[in-house]
Amino acid sequence: MPNWPMSIIIFIAPLFIARFLGIVLRRYKIGTSTIAFLSKWWLPLFMFGMVATIMGITYLGWLQNAVYVFAMKMSVVALLQAFTWQMIGMVVPHFQHKFKLPSKENYVLKGDYILPFKGKWTVVNGGLTKKLSHSWSIPAQRYAYDFVIVDDEGKSASEDWRSFSSYYCYDQDIIAPADGEVVALYDKYKDTFVDGVLAYCDSGNIAGNYIVIKHNDSEYSAIAHLVPHSIKVKKGDFVKQGQVIAKCGNSGNSSEPHIHYQLQSGKSFFLSAGLPIVFSDIKAAQKENYSVLDARPCEDNLHVDGNKSSIARGLEVENG
Repeated sequence: MPNWPMSIIIFIAPLFIARFLGIVLRRYKIGTSTIAFLSKWWLPLFMFGMVATIMGITYLGWLQNAVYVFAMKMSVVALLQAFTWQMIGMVVPHFQHKFKLPSKENYVLKGDYILPFKGKWTVVNGGLTKKLSHSWSIPAQRYAYDFVIVDDEGKSASEDWRSFSSYYCYDQDIIAPADGEVVALYDKYKDTFVDGVLAYCDSGNIAGNYIVIKHNDSEYSAIAHLVPHSIKVKKGDFVKQGQVIAKCGNSGNSSEPHIHYQLQSGKSFFLSAGLPIVFSDIKAAQKENYSVLDARPCEDNLHVDGNKSSIARGLEVENG
């Protein structure tokens, strides 16, 4: 779809400027062959610019995309976080937990947790095993999850992959997974450029806009990639399970609008240990045509024990 402001700048405005300059320069008998040409042929060039605009051929748009692909649009601060804080975060939790990180075999949850959204979403990253893990080598994200909304054809967006509004989960309500106190948040990063292919980062923090909720002394929920200015709570607020707290967005390091959720042992998104989470009273089933979105194997991705369920990628899930 044409980007009208860019098109006006690239194709139309210079032609009017050239026309004006041509008149002035001829008036004072000054000029160059280029200015003279543009001045004389400004109307045909203007029409060409309009046709090119309607066709969506905008040089600046192409150049912008090329720069994104080349530079990954990664801010310096985000790069430092990704390569410095995460490197530190790969070590610190091991010392904090005496080289015995929390696992499904040795850790028992203190709280009851529901999914951090309303309706049916699909798990596209995450699980309690190394094979299905979001990021096994990063302790904080070892048991993290990424969720999106996927249609019956296995697609997460309807039309334009570069438009946030085309993604089914964008701007959907995010809810508190359990009661707790808001201990950290950020709400001012813009949504990151999206092209449906690569992950980019337009923020100074790879989590983008986020909320951290303290449920008890050792369990904290971190929810990331929220829509800017969508957070409905403030630091120090006490939230109830199921309360709407923000909107799903694409801020931070992200390939497309989604929600990143992790339960962690402390307040820090980087220096805490991830906790294996089982959800209470949820419904889960294999997502039809999931392989269209993600070709990775996802067998053995659901375990149910009473009203508790451990989930992994490939499942469509919702609160009961």
